[in-house]
Amino acid sequence: MTTRRRAPEITWWERTRIRTIPAVMLVAVLSTVAACGGDADTARSDGATSTTRLLDAAAPVDPTTPDGVAVVALREIYTWNPTTEEPGDSVQRARKWLGPSMIRMLDSSDGVAGTPKPSLQWADWGKAKAHVEAFTFASGEPAPTGADPAVAQYKIGIEQTVVYPNGRSEELPPSTVIATVVQTPQGWRLDAFR
Repeated sequence: MTTRRRAPEITWWERTRIRTIPAVMLVAVLSTVAACGGDADTARSDGATSTTRLLDAAAPVDPTTPDGVAVVALREIYTWNPTTEEPGDSVQRARKWLGPSMIRMLDSSDGVAGTPKPSLQWADWGKAKAHVEAFTFASGEPAPTGADPAVAQYKIGIEQTVVYPNGRSEELPPSTVIATVVQTPQGWRLDAFR
């Protein structure tokens, strides 16, 4: 008499393992294929382009518009010459673009209170005869409308680069300020920034 031997019982754990391993392997293979796939030309990049490089090709700023005045004034304020200037002198250079509040601040005894804080490297840049160039641009976001049509606010981006006499340059961290411009008899003027 031949008796058939019964097949060994498969436990719950073994059944789960038998189903899970192929599923995990399938996901791994599909992930690898998806990550490695694609057109070679679209995957190739010539490197990131900074905001400055993208905006250099833009039309020149119109200093008669409210945002144009903010851009021009802040470019002057954030361009520094540590070799020949003291901190705060850049605000004096921008005086023709400034509104009444900024002019009062400049003419007060503590005129440097509202000026941008220069880097702790100011003295080092002066010794190295370096200067700091500023590139400023208005944000693409529309300015919020206020109750007074003679006052407007804009977000202004600022990118500064330290340029050394030997041609070496060093980018400083970018920043953004909120510029307030006011309409005066002379046209739009920068009246505050924070």
